[in-house]
Amino acid sequence: MLCDTISKLRIDVAILCEQYKNLAPPNTWLADADGQAAIWVQRGIPVQERPARVCPYFSWARIGGIFFFSVYAPPRLTGMEFSALLANITEEARGKRPLVIEGDFNAWSTEWGCRATRPRASILLDSLALLDAVLLNTGDVPTFSG
Repeated sequence: MLCDTISKLRIDVAILCEQYKNLAPPNTWLADADGQAAIWVQRGIPVQERPARVCPYFSWARIGGIFFFSVYAPPRLTGMEFSALLANITEEARGKRPLVIEGDFNAWSTEWGCRATRPRASILLDSLALLDAVLLNTGDVPTFSG
């Protein structure tokens, strides 16, 4: 279904989290070390830059002059592990502009429509502030329903 949608809408760059499988060539598929976050580049668009080594929980690439980050922070990460992940992302993203960071951070905040703000969200918002990033989440519809 995702492949059909991307093809029909002629999407050039898709940022995915918790994908079920990594796609093989001829797709340009840039996944993190755990295969949980990926950037899928379509139609032979060149990747201008990518990390020298693959990291767990996030991937990044410069495509068309824009730095894209895909992040998946599983709920099993402790507060310390989550903070370390965000420190790694912040360090990697520092100085990269224009910048898009997308992901499933498994963080809840009133900033994006949750009833309460949990510690993970505070850590996330503090990290984004270091990058002078702007939150673009809108709406209050959960992205997951069990």
